[in-house]
Amino acid sequence: MFNRISALLIRYKTISFGSFPRLISIFYWPSVQILFWGFFTNFLVSDSSLSSLGVLNIILSAVVLWDVLFRGQLGLTMSFLEELWSRNLTNLFITPLKDIELIIALILISFFRTVIGLTPAVFMANYFFDFHLFELGIFLIFFFFNLITVGWAIGFLVSGLVLRYGHSFEELAWAIIFILLPFSCVYYPLESLPWLMQKISILLPPVHIFESMRAILIENKVYYESIFKILGLNLFYLSFSIIFFISMIQKCRKKGLLINQGE
Repeated sequence: MFNRISALLIRYKTISFGSFPRLISIFYWPSVQILFWGFFTNFLVSDSSLSSLGVLNIILSAVVLWDVLFRGQLGLTMSFLEELWSRNLTNLFITPLKDIELIIALILISFFRTVIGLTPAVFMANYFFDFHLFELGIFLIFFFFNLITVGWAIGFLVSGLVLRYGHSFEELAWAIIFILLPFSCVYYPLESLPWLMQKISILLPPVHIFESMRAILIENKVYYESIFKILGLNLFYLSFSIIFFISMIQKCRKKGLLINQGE
């Protein structure tokens, strides 16, 4: 009996600790929770000028906008992984389907899933908590499209890694978004982070989006410098991720890996 249990433990140890993405999911989550709630608490304690209603509105706005990024990434990645799990990639690529057509289809289904999923949530928040996301005005549309663009960039990156390096990277479909969470300043300002984390964070579009959101809600100001940073960073990351995704497809075609994909 003990030999059989030991054999299973060795198997599960190899599965759990045998790849870097799975190690991330094991060790990173507790640290993320501590960092996230620690920075958020510091923000609330340090800024006593915010009323309880103002804090609630900021938090709910951040929750909804962060979910745009999360749903955008997950909608794209899951749609592509469904093709892997069902072993349908070879069927797709023997058709006249072009890589860019696959990319456009993944972007559109991600967009539709995100809008359909978030619409009832926004109305429920408005009804139960007197939440007014539309106070952001025209910038709500701007933030929405830029956050979902970040999600698409992450989705193409993860999909390319899974396609090229196998199912051990599927863990990133859920993990990578939360790896970015402490650096994205969703619920607290950039100044709350340590100096080194600030240097990393300013390279990420979500930081500038959520900083701009808080500036509009708290100060009623728009910092156009941040707007241009958001556009520039998103253009760079989305272009890079699409090029990476296409290059992974081409490498898998040359190496004959597409037929081996699936459960």
